[in-house]
Amino acid sequence: MRAAPPVEAVLNAGGPERMLICLLHALAGAMLATWLAAHAELAPAWHVVAAALLAAGLMAVLGAALARHTLPRMAGRLRWDGQGWCHVEQADAPLASMVPLVRLVVALDLGVWVLLRLHPATGGAVRWRCASARGAQSSWHGLRLALAAHAGAAGVPADQAGP
Repeated sequence: MRAAPPVEAVLNAGGPERMLICLLHALAGAMLATWLAAHAELAPAWHVVAAALLAAGLMAVLGAALARHTLPRMAGRLRWDGQGWCHVEQADAPLASMVPLVRLVVALDLGVWVLLRLHPATGGAVRWRCASARGAQSSWHGLRLALAAHAGAAGVPADQAGP
């Protein structure tokens, strides 16, 4: 198989994704409270509504904390140079600050949006990043090709590579 051509793409800052996480947590909390209220057979409807609103608020706060911890605040860059992946946290950072990745996994692919799991070669914590066609613009097609061809398995050191 031939290697994909080099590509560099801007990754999303994660704003819409953070909002979606909060919304889904709030919805889950409201549904859980409504189910519990129905199971407990609470008679006044305002008790059910109050419980659902309280649970939705608490779960939205939990979702916001999770999203703030997991997703970045600023846009980053991802680069495939023909040999390996590199990542930088800030899109306007110099190329010298790019961190090589030992592994990149496409966790979720929705066609115009992908969720990526980045494993830094420095041994740091796994990073979750989002890329979209709107954010990557003209480099989206090249990024998709490189992800399809070179994401997944951990890289094999050059001295151990076979013929």
